[in-house]
Amino acid sequence: MIKAMVFILITILATGPARADIELSPLRQVLTNTTRVATFTLSNPSARIIDGRVTWVDLSATETGYAPADAQTRAGLSAAPYLTLTPAQFRLEPGARIEVTVRLKDGARPPPGERRSHLLVETSAARTLIRKASSGLQADIAVGVSVPVLLRGRGRGAAVLSETKLLRDGDGLLLISTAIEPTGAYSTYGRLTATFLPAAADEEPELLGVRDNVAGYPDAPHRLVEIPFGFFSLGAGELT
Repeated sequence: MIKAMVFILITILATGPARADIELSPLRQVLTNTTRVATFTLSNPSARIIDGRVTWVDLSATETGYAPADAQTRAGLSAAPYLTLTPAQFRLEPGARIEVTVRLKDGARPPPGERRSHLLVETSAARTLIRKASSGLQADIAVGVSVPVLLRGRGRGAAVLSETKLLRDGDGLLLISTAIEPTGAYSTYGRLTATFLPAAADEEPELLGVRDNVAGYPDAPHRLVEIPFGFFSLGAGELT
């Protein structure tokens, strides 16, 4: 029998609460000089007691996700030096929940532009037996879930969509791919929808797909987003 420690970090981009062995919601918070406090709800849907800790991690935005930020990037990116975070550790019984509070430090003001750090929830290892043929792997699996916390000065986000293409996935089904390109110093986030407008006047528009919680960040020139349609073909018409 082989024992191993495995750590999984899940950076959440999908809609709904972040789930691993734990649930974390909402999926983003924004602090400003006037909105100085934000809360997250952390809950335990599992049948076991969960011990964990809450910390900060700085991640650079990439074309399709995130990557650890290097020291030079952190200096201009990290919101953590301006914020406090409580509690630092927790224990959750099955079905229990707690609130995690993020607060702008007393007397602190947001710097110009925007800073971002990810709130990281790490749970202690749970032992799992994974069998393969006649042997087995006993793994201690620790899980981490992270969500972004934005610290903003005065300003609003803006972005454009570019590189929009109609493609096919590995099964031949249609999807649309587009890139979010921020045009300023602030993040943009929200929902993208793809709607088909048939050429025939007697046919109704059809919603083909939705991606919630998409975001464009100033530290990434563009972020790719794909919306699957689940169709092999479409009739004559337009996509919007």
